[in-house]
Amino acid sequence: MSAKNTDKIDTKMDCESFYIEKMQLPEIKETANILTDAFKTNPAYSLIFNKTDLQEGLIRLFETSLFLLNRRQISTRLVKEKDSGATVGTFTLVPPEDARRSFNDYLQADLPGFIYKFGISTLYRMISLDNCNKKTLLESMKSKEYYCLSMVVVKEQYRGMGIGSFAIKSCLDELLEAKKDCHLLGLTTQLPENVSFYSRLGFEIIGEGEIYIKKSHYYNWNMKYVLV
Repeated sequence: MSAKNTDKIDTKMDCESFYIEKMQLPEIKETANILTDAFKTNPAYSLIFNKTDLQEGLIRLFETSLFLLNRRQISTRLVKEKDSGATVGTFTLVPPEDARRSFNDYLQADLPGFIYKFGISTLYRMISLDNCNKKTLLESMKSKEYYCLSMVVVKEQYRGMGIGSFAIKSCLDELLEAKKDCHLLGLTTQLPENVSFYSRLGFEIIGEGEIYIKKSHYYNWNMKYVLV
């Protein structure tokens, strides 16, 4: 999924002022807070938690997701400002061969603590949301072998400077230079402005429609980029 990104592709910026590096595990908490600030208004994530638990719940959710996605190899990248070293954005690139999670992985991520705090029904909604998005993207991609771009965020005060475009283009360049057998990149988003943003970068819409979680629903777009 992608959070709101108001980046304009034709906005000029000095890319020498920023750089991208792999997230380190001690940076998970900071990254989770950046993601929470961006995703707390996302219509999909708002279905998981009630309003009083939304902020804390999303922080815990992203901490858990970041730990699980980066436990074997680092899949999350951080965009940083050269002068200050401050993190201004992030994205996660999940490879096709992402390993299955073990019971021990969930214990290390303190899943029992999450259930104790927010309840089993919240966990069920979270898993249902994840499964629905994965299923619809898989069906739209028409292939089991693809990279998945997710949790793309630029801090609000840095939007409109071209940083989002810089991050995605760097991601695409990294994949092209790797010369992997897989040539597909997919993503899901719930915001129409993101559809326009990714379209300008060469992504195409391959599916869209309502996704239902029990009695709630939200609109979702699936998009694809062919690496050539």
